[in-house]
Amino acid sequence: MFDLIKVAVRNVGRNKRRALITIITVFIGVFVVVGIRGLLDGLQNEIKSGLTRKMHGDIQIHRLGYEDTLEANPYKILIPYSDEMRQILKGTEGVVEVTPRLKVMALLNHQKSQSTTPVIINSFSSQTELQVVPRFKDALLKGKMIDSSQEQEAVTVIDDDLSEAKGLDEETSTQVKGTSPSSKTHPKAVGYHQLMVTPSLMRGLHAEIGDEVVVLLQDKDNMQQAIVATVVGVVDFAMPGAAARMAWMDFGTLQKAAGIYGQASEIALRIKDTEDSETVRSQLKAKLDGDLTVQTWIELAGILRDSMNLQNVIFNLVLFIVFSIVISAIINTSLMTVMERTREIGTLMALGYRRFHITLQFLIESTVIGLIGGLSGMTLAIVILFVLNKQGLTFALPGQNVATVLYPTIKVVFLAKVFFLALLSALGASFVPAYRASKMKPVQALTTN
Repeated sequence: MFDLIKVAVRNVGRNKRRALITIITVFIGVFVVVGIRGLLDGLQNEIKSGLTRKMHGDIQIHRLGYEDTLEANPYKILIPYSDEMRQILKGTEGVVEVTPRLKVMALLNHQKSQSTTPVIINSFSSQTELQVVPRFKDALLKGKMIDSSQEQEAVTVIDDDLSEAKGLDEETSTQVKGTSPSSKTHPKAVGYHQLMVTPSLMRGLHAEIGDEVVVLLQDKDNMQQAIVATVVGVVDFAMPGAAARMAWMDFGTLQKAAGIYGQASEIALRIKDTEDSETVRSQLKAKLDGDLTVQTWIELAGILRDSMNLQNVIFNLVLFIVFSIVISAIINTSLMTVMERTREIGTLMALGYRRFHITLQFLIESTVIGLIGGLSGMTLAIVILFVLNKQGLTFALPGQNVATVLYPTIKVVFLAKVFFLALLSALGASFVPAYRASKMKPVQALTTN
């Protein structure tokens, strides 16, 4: 057996031209497949990270019918959220952090341009939101993030500098204790609420950072409420499917304006990176009421989930085409090798080699070629992917203002599959030529020119 291996390796080196052509074919095939898969994994990891660490979180809890009812009646799909609920959720194995969100439909009025547009107000608590989606701040295009600790409720104060209103409502002016009767004072509402908007909303309102806007909404009792807020930031998720007309406020501020306490529209959870989202979801469903639905990031992905599935289908098609070309090249080369070495085959048979040995020798030669081509192609692809992973591959998606950074990666399991597939292709492609060589008759083979 060892002698057969030595002879096979020697034959690969002896037929340099044909061996080199086959090795290059396998090399290119493996390099292309591993390289494309690495870039694709990097893209899909970025999509997943964008969804789980920037937008949705790993898992979300809603009331049944959430998607269909949100715009029509956002107060109909509220779910309970209290300290007790928070402890139940955080007590689930694998859950790291929990954050509530409240969503309502509203009108947004820009005071300077007097432009008004309908929006979805998505409120959150900055203390817990950034623990669940830490990459949310990466979506900040300009300005700053909402800081819940800086929210100040509007209160009535005395303003004695109303020169533009001088002479108006003199009889209703109040007198501040310790001032002369001639000093006129007027009540004024002072507070500070923060608002973030999307780039398209910012352009549509002709607004700038620091501008004052009024959020008009209906509370749970169908009463009109108005919240005066300052635009503090612009958020761009750079993800397909992200709502263009969306604004963000503090959870407590919107909760109070809408007259809602102890409730939320959704609850987002972050789980450990090592945990399986399906396993955690099963545990959560066992603890929650039957009218609550638990969705993983895959279910929330929507069009992005379908996009990733399509990417995988296309990649499998590319994989099939590439290795079909590799197999065809190996078959062609092996057949030509058999034809050129007919006398050698006859000599080996005359020396006592069995047909099994002839077949095995050609298979070993193909295996050596597959090993050299596969390992070299895989090594080069891994080195390039490693460099790109360290540096990052930056590009901008069409229509997006925020650059996307990919970190290509490759799984060891996939490398093992490709390596096995390369060897299998080499062996399978050379089997027919090897079998044909073993079926030659010694006398006929020796007399062939």
